[in-house]
Amino acid sequence: MTGTEDLFTPVHKGLRSMIYGLSARLQTNDFADLPATAALVTDLENDFSTARSAGCILCMFATHASEEDTVIFPPAARFENSLVTSLLAEHHDLTRRELALGKFGHELMALPSAPDRVAAGVRLNQMANELFVAYLAHMNREESELVPRMREHFGDPEQAAMRGTIIARFPPDRLYALLGWMLPSMNATELSDLLSSLKKGAPPPLLKAVSDLCEARVEGHRWNEVRTRVGL
Repeated sequence: MTGTEDLFTPVHKGLRSMIYGLSARLQTNDFADLPATAALVTDLENDFSTARSAGCILCMFATHASEEDTVIFPPAARFENSLVTSLLAEHHDLTRRELALGKFGHELMALPSAPDRVAAGVRLNQMANELFVAYLAHMNREESELVPRMREHFGDPEQAAMRGTIIARFPPDRLYALLGWMLPSMNATELSDLLSSLKKGAPPPLLKAVSDLCEARVEGHRWNEVRTRVGL
C-alpha cells in the first residue's frame, strides 16, 4: 500500500501550539495573583470530569493519547509491535507527569501566602517544562517513525476511517476546542488535505462546521487559498 494520510502531524501541530501558549502563560504568570493562577491551574487538569473548561489543555493531551491507544495503536501493533509498545510506555510516562503537574497546581493554590505561591510557581514551571520536552519528543517519534509505517500498511480509506472513529468519539465542545487550536496551526497544504478528506467522507454538517471554524480562526489569505484548492 502507498497511503498518503497522516493521522498524527495535523493534530500534533495543534498540541504544539497549546504547549507553546501554555508555556508562555506559565513563565509570565504572577503566582501571587490568585484569580490568574486559578485560571492557569484550570488548564493543568488531566481529567475532563474535574476540569471546568472544554478547552482544558492537559485534558486534551490525555484524550489525544487515549484515542491513539484505542483506535490507532491496536491495528498498527500488528506490523510494528515493538514501536507501538514503546510509544504506549511513553504515553504512560506522560500521563504520570500530567497528573503530577495538575496535583502540584492544586497544592500551590492552597498555599497561604503569596511568597510561598511564587516560590512554588518556579517548581511548577520546571515540572511543566520537563513534561513539554518529553511530549514534544514523543510526538516527533510518532511522526518520524510511525507515520511512514502506517502509510506502508494502510491505504487512505482505512486511515480516514480511523480519523472518523476518533472524531465521532469526541463530544462536540471538546472537538471544536481542539480544532480551534489545530486548524490555525496547519499550513495551506495540510488544511487542503484535511478538508478534501472531510469533503469526501464526512457528514456535510461536520464539513460545514470545520469550514466555519477555519473562516473564523485561520488567516484570511491562507483560508482563501484552501477554499480555492478544495472547491469550497
